[in-house]
Amino acid sequence: MTALMRAEVLKLRTRSTVWLLLTTLGLAALTVVTNTPKTNRAEASLNDPHLLAGLAGIGFGVPEVLIVLLGGLAFTQEFRYGTVTSTYLAEPRRTRVLVAKWLTMAITSIALTLATLAVSVTVGCALISSRHGNVTVAFAFWQTVAVALLVMAAYAVVGVAIGALLRNQIVAVVAVLIWMLAVEQIVIPAYPTIGRWMPGGATDALLRFGPVLHLDQNLLPTPVAGLVLLGYTSAAITLALALTPRRDLL
Repeated sequence: MTALMRAEVLKLRTRSTVWLLLTTLGLAALTVVTNTPKTNRAEASLNDPHLLAGLAGIGFGVPEVLIVLLGGLAFTQEFRYGTVTSTYLAEPRRTRVLVAKWLTMAITSIALTLATLAVSVTVGCALISSRHGNVTVAFAFWQTVAVALLVMAAYAVVGVAIGALLRNQIVAVVAVLIWMLAVEQIVIPAYPTIGRWMPGGATDALLRFGPVLHLDQNLLPTPVAGLVLLGYTSAAITLALALTPRRDLL
């Protein structure tokens, strides 16, 4: 298993991955900038003790998409570049290959989460201070950090499962982008009674996006949202484990 995970890490060390990471962190910083209040207002105060937690959470909008894409690429690139045959010859037990990719991407998600937090918190603190607000590291902030680690790991696992199920790289990438950037972004605010049960809706509730999206009363309670996201993750894992060992390579 260790050798398989080392091989997966080597596959991630590409220039495209580095550029995707830098772009994602830049967009996370931009998201924080656009959502930081410029002045104290009734609906958004620079002295709100939960402000830093909210900014830390909102910074994960783009990294969520990236970790799903990276998870999908971890599997689909095997078929695109024809390395899947040699991978399965080196380790005929396909389940072990799948688990190695899951573990590698889960660890990668931790690194991406910490990098996103570093950028979001730094930018958020700098903006709050420069606008004469009070930077407060409340309990809600640490809740957001813990939830972000779990959510990003779940998205990484789901991304690998999507790649294993679809296998075609272009189809997987397009499907993820359409779902996360179009379908969920339209349905959640427009039809919250439906959207809150989607993976993105559950994530919005867990990362406290409600005030930003003006959906405070329409998102699921945090415990229910956690169970919903766990259900989607479990379903993706189950399908990938059931189908991957049985499918032909071509």
